[in-house]
Amino acid sequence: MKKSVVLMIGAMLSLLSCGTKAPKGELVGLKYTTVGTMAGYQYEGRIEQRSDTTFILTAMKMNYGTLYQKRIGMAEMARLKKIIIEEKMYKYKRHYRPIFTVKDGYSWYFYAEFSDGMRIYSNGENATPGGNGLIRVLNALNQMIEDATEEVPDSLRKD
Repeated sequence: MKKSVVLMIGAMLSLLSCGTKAPKGELVGLKYTTVGTMAGYQYEGRIEQRSDTTFILTAMKMNYGTLYQKRIGMAEMARLKKIIIEEKMYKYKRHYRPIFTVKDGYSWYFYAEFSDGMRIYSNGENATPGGNGLIRVLNALNQMIEDATEEVPDSLRKD
């Protein structure tokens, strides 16, 4: 009896996470956003694939700032995938929320797509997963975009 209860709880917990195995394919898309108490994104960073080896990074350099674009390649994507693997971000739950009510707070959203079809979706309201995955992804995106000079017009922003 105890063994079946333990197995059932284990199965339920596995359904709450995005996945249990590290992605095998190459990282081909990513999005990370945070929303604070002000209107609009506090931070927005996304990467879209343009060819087999070329990607467009669109990101803010500062909170609530202008979006910039920059072409990046496989090396940058491999760096981000390494963070995802090291931080086991593929095990993130779909949603994080504190056990108490927060009247004024923040939210975040993370998405990663791989060439093998695996996708990671996770978000939260006033709560985050353990580890440093989200902050490491944010720091990597900030480093990649810091020398970009091409601003994205407001009319082309994807909300």
